[in-house]
Amino acid sequence: MDERDRLLHLVADHVLDHGVTSLTLRGLGRATGSNNRMLLYYFGSKEALVGEALQAVGRERFPTFESAWTRLAAGSEPLRPALQQVWDAIADPANLDFCRLFFEVFGQAARSREGYGELLGEIADWQRPAVARLRREGLDARTAQARATELVALWRGLQMTLIATADPAHVHRVQAEALDAFCARCR
Repeated sequence: MDERDRLLHLVADHVLDHGVTSLTLRGLGRATGSNNRMLLYYFGSKEALVGEALQAVGRERFPTFESAWTRLAAGSEPLRPALQQVWDAIADPANLDFCRLFFEVFGQAARSREGYGELLGEIADWQRPAVARLRREGLDARTAQARATELVALWRGLQMTLIATADPAHVHRVQAEALDAFCARCR
C-alpha cells in the first residue's frame, strides 16, 4: 500500500469515528501521523480528501450499500423485490454510521459546491442504476430519469428519518407503502 492509500484509510477511519463538522487539515494530520502539507500534496484540498474518504468508507466498510445499486441495474428479478433489496441494504442498521457520515458530508458539500463538485456529481450518479433498470422496465428516458430522481429523494428522506427516529419499523412500513405506489406508477 502506498503512502496516499495509507493516509486515505486512516482518514476514512477518522471521519467515520469523529465526523467532519469540526475537521481541520492540521488536526487530521495529527490524527493520521502526517501533517496538513502532506495531506494537501496527496489530495489537493480538505474537501477532496473528505470526498475520497467518504467513498472509501462506503466501499470498504459498507459494501452492501454500494453493491445493492449494482445488483439493481443488472438484476433480472421483478422490479418491486429488486427495489426492496436496495432499500434493505440502505436501511441495514449496520450502515447507519455510513448514513450519518454521508449526510454530514452532504450538508457541507451543499454549502461549498466548488470544493465538493466531484463528490456531488458522484452522488447524483446514484440515480443511474435506477434509470437503467426503469428503462429495462419499458419507461422512456425522461420518465425513467424522473422516477429515479423521485425514488432516490424518497430513500434519502427515509434515511434521515431512520437516523432520527426511535421507530425504524414505522419507517420500513412507510417505505413499503411508498414503494408499492412507486412500482404501480412504473408500469
